[in-house]
Amino acid sequence: MNSIDKNANEELVDSPSSPETLSVWGLAWPSILNNILFAFVSIVALKAVGSLGTEAMAAVGTGQRIFFFLQAVLMATATGTHALVARAIGGNKPIEAAEVTLLSTLVAIIFGVSSTLIFFIAGDEIIGAFGLDELSQKLAVEYLQISLSFVPGLAILFIVGAALRAAGDVITPLIINLIVNVINVFLLIALVNGQFGFEAMGVVGAAYAWGISFSIGAVLALCIWFSNRFIIPMPTLKFYSFSRLKTLIEISVPAGIESVVFNFGLLAYFWIISVYGNEPIAAYNVAINILMISFMIGHGFSIAGATLTGQYLGAENPKEARRSGWKSARLTVFSMTIVGLVIAIFSRPVSGFFIDDSEVIRLTVVFLWIFALLQPLMGIEFSLGGALRGAGDTKSPLIITMIGLIFFRLVLASIFLLLKMPVEIVFSALIADYLAKGILFTMRFKSGRWVKALN
Repeated sequence: MNSIDKNANEELVDSPSSPETLSVWGLAWPSILNNILFAFVSIVALKAVGSLGTEAMAAVGTGQRIFFFLQAVLMATATGTHALVARAIGGNKPIEAAEVTLLSTLVAIIFGVSSTLIFFIAGDEIIGAFGLDELSQKLAVEYLQISLSFVPGLAILFIVGAALRAAGDVITPLIINLIVNVINVFLLIALVNGQFGFEAMGVVGAAYAWGISFSIGAVLALCIWFSNRFIIPMPTLKFYSFSRLKTLIEISVPAGIESVVFNFGLLAYFWIISVYGNEPIAAYNVAINILMISFMIGHGFSIAGATLTGQYLGAENPKEARRSGWKSARLTVFSMTIVGLVIAIFSRPVSGFFIDDSEVIRLTVVFLWIFALLQPLMGIEFSLGGALRGAGDTKSPLIITMIGLIFFRLVLASIFLLLKMPVEIVFSALIADYLAKGILFTMRFKSGRWVKALN
């Protein structure tokens, strides 16, 4: 037996999992729970910083909004990682999965650090574009620069977590993130307001709490990986190849562009709503926070669909890849529809819990009912979009997102604004957006052309 055959057999023996052993719900629920935990930490952070006053809230909010664009780079690389690792695991190539993970981690760190240099050099100018007062701008710059110092830890967690989920291990990332969230909450309480014997650091404390907790999580993830306790084995020193890097970039770049387009589109839509005054702005923000539970469910099923589609394609079983995609879509649509209807039915008392303003409550109820009707279409976007990305087809979601968000939502909302239509009509532009995306995602997945996205 020659060395090539021997290595191939070793890869088959060491194969950590196969798609037949996985289920859509089994892959989805840990991701959903992880998202809920993350949202809880965000609420704690909001409460901690909110006690410092309006300037602190404005500073952290502005810093986070800018930081989301940097996260888009990391999330894009994680998308490419997920697709390639799932294919490798499905094809019984665990060493290939390990080498992709290591290469992706280094790429994410390099991209992340490179991006942070821009904000370190031009932080004042970038923050200044948001029109904050002098104190808020100073706090925002400090918050952002401290947060950016911990980007390598965030990059490691993003990529290693994506790789593990792609390999079918959704429990280990959940446990690591649970530890990270507990540390984050403790440090938020301790550093922001000066509890447990710590000195009160204010906004700066919130940045350190976030950065330290994620860095500890990254070290923990690497220690577990280096001790060979991951489903993904340790990589060889020959992890780099130009073709592997090229494929990773080809998948990741469209995903990154999609994320940037999506964030810019949301900002533009938010600006249109803001023209109508404070009440619609407040209603929009309250409704989005209430609907977060539904979005978390969709994101969990998106990860499940991406994992199964990628692994089945790696196992050269496109028939099962299609079946898993449609099954994920059915479960996602059902789950999100039920949650959306419950939220809509109880929209008035739930809205009243967050704010005591009759007009804001009225507008929030309208917004929530619109979104309740859109849950099936959103479920299609989450599930089939995730399946396409798991197959390595990131160009189609980019195009479909641009069509729905820009050519339907923003164009219609702008027309309604120019015609001085009520803000409720502007809200309804969402219907055209998600209807277009639901139809286009279904058509793309049904076509089957995504099967050869990485060939």
